[in-house]
Formats: sequence, structure tokens, C-alpha cells
Amino acid sequence: IGLVGSEMCIRDRVISAILVGLLATCGQWWFFGPITKCLVYPLTTGTLVGVFMGEPMTGMIAGATIQLIYLGWISAGGTMPSNTIVAGIFGTALTIMSGADPKMAVTFAIPFSMLGLLLNQVYMTVNAAWIHQADKLLEKGNIKGVRIMNYLPSFCMALLLYGVPVFAMIMFGSDWSQSMLNAIPGSIINALEVVGGIMPALGIAMLLNYLGKKTLMPWFFAGFFLTEYSKLDLTAVSIFAAVIAIILYFNDKKTTTAQQGEKKKVRRLSVNKKVEVKEVGQSTEVAEEITKTIDGPKKKLSKKTLIKTWLLTTSTEACYNYERLQALGIANLMITPIRALYDKVEDQVAELKKYLVFYNSEVFTIGPIINGITCSMEEARANGENVTAKDINSVRTGLMGPVAGIGDTVMQGILFPILFGIGCSMALDGSYLGPIFATVVFEVLIFACGYFMFMTGYKQGKTSLLKILKDGTVDKIINSFSIVGLMVVGSMAATRVAVDTPLAIKVGEGVTKIQTVLNSLAPGLIPLGITMLVWWMLRKKVNTLWIIVAIFVVGIIGYYTGILGYVG
Repeated sequence: IGLVGSEMCIRDRVISAILVGLLATCGQWWFFGPITKCLVYPLTTGTLVGVFMGEPMTGMIAGATIQLIYLGWISAGGTMPSNTIVAGIFGTALTIMSGADPKMAVTFAIPFSMLGLLLNQVYMTVNAAWIHQADKLLEKGNIKGVRIMNYLPSFCMALLLYGVPVFAMIMFGSDWSQSMLNAIPGSIINALEVVGGIMPALGIAMLLNYLGKKTLMPWFFAGFFLTEYSKLDLTAVSIFAAVIAIILYFNDKKTTTAQQGEKKKVRRLSVNKKVEVKEVGQSTEVAEEITKTIDGPKKKLSKKTLIKTWLLTTSTEACYNYERLQALGIANLMITPIRALYDKVEDQVAELKKYLVFYNSEVFTIGPIINGITCSMEEARANGENVTAKDINSVRTGLMGPVAGIGDTVMQGILFPILFGIGCSMALDGSYLGPIFATVVFEVLIFACGYFMFMTGYKQGKTSLLKILKDGTVDKIINSFSIVGLMVVGSMAATRVAVDTPLAIKVGEGVTKIQTVLNSLAPGLIPLGITMLVWWMLRKKVNTLWIIVAIFVVGIIGYYTGILGYVG
């Protein structure tokens, strides 16, 4: 019986190691957004690691604890400020293997996160080789080979750099991880709990640095003190914030409309005047003119082709690399419409070559509008309209920066912190609904938005984006979402920066607790003060690595001197 039990244990460990290894691989190998997008977030991956290793509750709480640090880490322009994939997966796995309290997951996650930056650099550097192979294959007319280059080599690299190490750690690291934890004195563990109680202030402060316009900052304090005084949970605060934002949005819209009625000329937001593009295939009038001047049947992309192209947009970063960033992914997605528009292989090759150039924009929410516009221009070009390859690339190059700015703000700066902040709060309260809610709602919103923008770009062309930019709608929507985000962040600062002071002063026969005095002034002053201090450091351009070191030092010294204690 003992032998069978031992064999079963080994079998289960192998299965767990394989599943977590594949999870880590897919976390870096972004082959299909609806599956891989949320695998960069510790709340999602921590829960999955817990399920795969037979400790779902521990995994979920560990993932949520790690996620709080990284709520404000914005990855844009090919940069990765910290590797949240490695932090969430490796940190959670080691927490489970060592039998540590999930609150200590942060101490495991941060070192792995720093190591993960090196892994990401190697991954993106080596991936540059595959785009050169794609160039050679396309010259030979091997279009299928271009598609293979986008997926297969990058998968192998992700498996080697991420999958294999976590597989080995789970298979062979259980004994040393438990021994390591047992060797740590109890007082150190208590001190690290204080560090863990402070650490969420970094993620919250980073969000403040991103969302905290001077005119909107009062909403952060509103969320903080609403939570402290009313003891409402994060979901309730989010609902209040959403109602307030909607009211302000529509009032602002009415004011703008009234002002437009009073003035003949209204100054509007304008796009970059240096970008000159041609209006092609954009309106019914133009389409009718083409019909009159060009004989024969018109080539038109089918709805099926457009949907497939949009879905391939979500794999744009499968072979992300430092040299040309998303170029190979863009060429891969454009294979589908190009094949539909051109019958001859030589024509397909000639049209695809213009996409193997540097490209980088947001992929999921607003960014797909560029791909829709591109499909519209390719369709017009295939029908004989005066659209050159240079015209198409000038539009793509001119729009990718502004669109990325809007898309990253909407997705990473607003939707992600709001939804995953609520999800973390629910998860830390022991509800599996937390990661499910955050992951599912986030995915539905970003991909519904992406599909709408892609189809809008195809149907209306460049004019659709110009309308969005010119009427100021984007700014109003971002401000409204920022209000919700700031109130949510304020509520999180009140509940998740979990430290207070155990200091007490003895006067005669009585004892005065410092925390009681602070609470009589305003509850939560210590968490608020710490969050504001970290925010100030970020505004002074202090490197986040040094801020993390400072949090460890302050937490440990604060515990041993009796100044700070963990609330929990």
C-alpha cells in the first residue's frame, strides 16, 4: 500500500509539473489572446497553479496577494517593468511547495520577477532570428512558412525558458523549498508579513501615478475614506463610483452640446498633422464611383475572412521581438485577407512583404481598428484604386502610436486595475468568484471592444478614428473611467495596505495606544501615509527596485522596533 501511494504521489507530481509548465509556456507565448491574455496576471495564474497542484484556495490567495503589487505595472511600447508571469506562476508554486502562508507569496514572487526580466530579454532577443527566417521563406514564395515562423520557434523558446524550469522546480524542489522555509526563524516570518502588508502600496501608488491627474485626485481620497468610515466592500464602492462617473459624463456631454450651440466654431482635439493619408474606399460615394469606372466583379472580403483576420490580430505578439516587435504577427494576420484578394502566389508574396517591417501598437481593444483600416485599403488596392504600399504603411505607422496610447490607457490603466482590484478583494475574502469574475469580464470587454473597433475600421476606414479623436469622446470616457479607477484604488488602499502601529505610551496607571489616537483623528492614516509616500517616490523618479528594497527595510525594521505591525 505504501508503494502504491508513493507511485501515485509521483504520478500526481508529474501531472502537476506538466500542467504548470504548459501554463508558464503559454503565459509568455501569446499565440491566441482569448486564451493567453490573462495568463500574464498573477490572480489568474495563481489560481490555476493552485488547481493544478491540488491547493486551489492557497493558489488563489497567493495569486491575489502577488497581484496587488502589480496592479500599477503598465507594460507598453515593448517594455516590461517586471515579469508578472514568472512572479505569479513561480511565486505561487513555491508558496504551495514550501507550505508557506499565502501572505508570504510576495517574498517568493519578487526575486522570481527580477529573474523573469532576464528571461524576457532572452526570449525577445532570440525571437528576432525567426523574422529573418520569415523574410527568406517569403522570398521563396513559402507563405505557410511565414505563419509557422510566427508560432513554432517562439513556442519552443517559451517552453525552454519558462516551461522547463517550473517543471523541474515542481518535480525536484519540494524538499529543499520546505527545508528553506523551516530554516527561517519565526520572527523573520512575522517581519515578512509586515513587509507583505506594506507591499500593495507600491501597486496602488503606481496606479495613482498613472491615473492621478490633479483635478481627479480627490476621487482617490473619496474612495479611501468612504471605505474607512462606511466599511463598504470594494464592489459597493465600485458601484457608487460608476454611478457618479456616469452622471458626470452625461452632464459634461450636455454642457459641451450647449456650448457648441452657442458658438459657431469649436476648437477640437486634432490628430498629428504630419501624418498624411489618403481617403480610399471609405464611403458609399467613393464605392459607387469605383463601380462606375472599373469593369468586372469587385473583390470583397467576406465576413468569415474578416472575423478570422480579427482573431489572428490577437496572436500579433506570438513572436514578439526587439528588432521589429509585432511585425511577424502582423504579416501572419494579413495572410488571410491577402489570400482572399489575390489568386496568384507571386501577388500574395509581393503584398505581404510590406508588412514585415517594424510595427508596434496595442493589440486587443483600440488597436484592431488599424488592422480593419488596413483590410479596407487592401480591398481598395485589389480593386484597382490608386492605393500604394507606401500609402498603407504611412497610415499604419502614423496611427500606431496614438492608438497604442489610447488602447493601453483603456485596457491596462483602467479596465485591468478596476476589474482585477475587485477580483483580488473577493479572492482574499476566500471567494473563487474573484478570479473568475475578473478574468471572464475583462476578456469579454476587451475582445468585444476589439471586434467592434476592427469592424468599424474596415467599414468606415480612417474617418472612423478621426471622428473618435476629434469630438473629444475619448477624453470624456477616459476621465469617467479614471474616476471609477481612483475610487477603487482608494478603497484598496484602505483595505489592502494592512499595517498599523502597536506602539503604546504608558502614562501613570493608564496606557495610551497610538493607533487609537490616530483613529480618533481619521482611520487609516498609516496606510494612507505609506501609500502617499510611495507615490511621492515614484513622482520623484525613484527606481521601483529601490522602492521595493526600501519597503523590505522599513517593514523589517518597523516590526523589530515595534513601530509597525501586520493587520490580519
